[in-house]
Amino acid sequence: MTGRMDTFGLTDIGLVRERNDDQFLIADLKKSVIIHQTSLSYDDETHLLGGSQAQLLLVADGVGGHPGGDRASRMAVQGIVQYLLNTMHWLFRLNDGREDAFLDDLKGALTFTQEKFRQHAETVPMDQLMGTTITLAYIVWPQVYLVHVGDSRAYVFRGGEMIHLTHDQTYAQALVDAGLMQETEVRKSPLRHVLSGLVGCNPRQLVPEVSQFKLSLHDKLLLCTDGLTSQLTDDKIAALLAADLSSEEACGLLIEAANDAGGQDNVTVVLAHFTDTFGPELKAKSETVGSGRVAGTPAVNRSMATEVAVGI
Repeated sequence: MTGRMDTFGLTDIGLVRERNDDQFLIADLKKSVIIHQTSLSYDDETHLLGGSQAQLLLVADGVGGHPGGDRASRMAVQGIVQYLLNTMHWLFRLNDGREDAFLDDLKGALTFTQEKFRQHAETVPMDQLMGTTITLAYIVWPQVYLVHVGDSRAYVFRGGEMIHLTHDQTYAQALVDAGLMQETEVRKSPLRHVLSGLVGCNPRQLVPEVSQFKLSLHDKLLLCTDGLTSQLTDDKIAALLAADLSSEEACGLLIEAANDAGGQDNVTVVLAHFTDTFGPELKAKSETVGSGRVAGTPAVNRSMATEVAVGI
């Protein structure tokens, strides 16, 4: 059967910060053919797009307190897009025997981006300390492949439970992993904000984690920066995701709740709901938003909604 992927992303500056260091991306990967001239009945310079090959979701959080945090997250997203367009063999399908090479390609996107950072810092020395988290999800239904650096997160909400798909790269989490700190102490530890891994100018700090997860019908895949998870517990996030809402409405509620809890940081969320229904909200949206772009409020920018058919 054919299902749908209702996807939406929002980013907000929060209530304390003076700038937004977060970025996000929602992309549909397709083959493209540009016809320059032909004897057929196409117009010159016709641009043809094939069907969707995969979906890409991404959040990035520039390191706060350092010069260039906003530039770092922006450069990272741009670098990954450049890598996808010009280098990566992203027309990957399941069971084609190239999964290991494909996963190396995904990690290569971060290595490519790190090199762009290094080159930039050679000409702009003040940006040598800039860095960013990256949490990237590449979806080839029903599989999602994840590449992760830093403390942004990916979850799957399934059956009322939050399933962690990523592992925080912070010194606090490293102490927990070593048995020197209790998990319950992390939220109060100042070390939870100190990253042990990030995309920056120092290649030794780049230790990308790659994983995969098999999605199911009715799952909700959430990518978010720590502006959400530092303000809301997993139980609170789960309660908001449990409501029967569109991804657009759910993203709005998540950001509102983070700000109501203090809004101490920028907050960015990207939510994908895999469903077999095409509810009233999505029907109305498809009739009024042909391009898939939705205008943001003054506090929330660069939001996007898509309904992409997925084979289920």
